[in-house]
Amino acid sequence: MGKTMDAATLIELYQSGDRNFSRQDLSGIVLTGATLRGINCTEGDLSGAVLDLANLEEAELNLANLMDATVSGSILNFANLNGAMLQRAAMIGVTCEDAFLIEADLSEAILSEANFSRSFLTGANLTRARMQRSRLSQAFLTGASLNGANLSGADLTAADLSRANLTGANLTGANLSRANLAGAKLNWANLTHANLTDADLTGTYLVTMKGIYLGAVPLPPEPVLPSLQELEQLEQQMNRQPNQSEPRQPVGPVEQVPDPAEDLGDP
Repeated sequence: MGKTMDAATLIELYQSGDRNFSRQDLSGIVLTGATLRGINCTEGDLSGAVLDLANLEEAELNLANLMDATVSGSILNFANLNGAMLQRAAMIGVTCEDAFLIEADLSEAILSEANFSRSFLTGANLTRARMQRSRLSQAFLTGASLNGANLSGADLTAADLSRANLTGANLTGANLSRANLAGAKLNWANLTHANLTDADLTGTYLVTMKGIYLGAVPLPPEPVLPSLQELEQLEQQMNRQPNQSEPRQPVGPVEQVPDPAEDLGDP
């Protein structure tokens, strides 16, 4: 990386048709509201950059450094952010549908009300990320780290969270209907009022100190075990039944018991 490029130079080059800004030092650059669709900033340094309300659709930002950047309200649909470093980035209300964030680091990022529908976040690090009311329907979060993340009110409908780590995550009121949680870790997660209708919980780790809240999950009925009294009555009934395997003994004549009244004479 050479000298830091200023915003005016970048916009002038972009408008002239240049799209390749890979490995450029763009740290701290202010590009609020800029239209930079399809820009290539692969492995670029955009740490601390201000990209609020920018149009970054189809941008190439894989392996880029966006730590502490602000990207709130921006459009990142179909963008490539694989392996990008987005620690502590502010991405409030960002639209990032059908994007690629495989193994991206979004730890402690602010992602409230962000839209990641159908995006690929496989193996992404979202530890302690703030994702309140975010939209992640049909997103791919296989093996993602979401431990300690705040997903209260988030829409995770039909999301793939298989083998994801949600230890200690806040999923209060989250919609997890039809989500794939096979092999996921939900230890100490808060699932109060969460909707888990038709969710796949195969092999899910649900150990918690506070109790598990499974919302609308259709759980199988618990088996009704007979009481001790019912067991004793059943045993008595079985003992009264004749043993069909053994021949019955012939019944002899019944001894007549004399009536005591007949032995009494007249006084």
